[in-house]
Amino acid sequence: MKKIGLFILSAFLLASCATSLPGKIDNLADKVETKGASYTLEQWEKSNVEFEKLIDDYIENYDKYSIAEKKEINAAIGRYSAAALKSGAQDVASEVEDMLDELPGNIDALVEGAKGFLEGLGL
Repeated sequence: MKKIGLFILSAFLLASCATSLPGKIDNLADKVETKGASYTLEQWEKSNVEFEKLIDDYIENYDKYSIAEKKEINAAIGRYSAAALKSGAQDVASEVEDMLDELPGNIDALVEGAKGFLEGLGL
């Protein structure tokens, strides 16, 4: 009985992390890192729409996130950006770069790092 309770608690905690904004952005970044290279333009467009919604949520609620959550979100944004660049789709990379321009100034270091990576690839 005790094991069942721990399992249920673990499942609940995992689910709550996955439904939080940091978890959602992290999951999306994981997905495009593993599958993005084979995405069609349509799949990238769909993914970018989801990414943009998450970025908008981040911008609107920026002050509500802890430093640890912001670091997690920023890392996932960087991973997503890198995956978009690695995909080789110029339109996708440009769209992601435009989204990054909308982020609050407090995360300039991460955004500049992602943009530097993009520029290093000639995009």
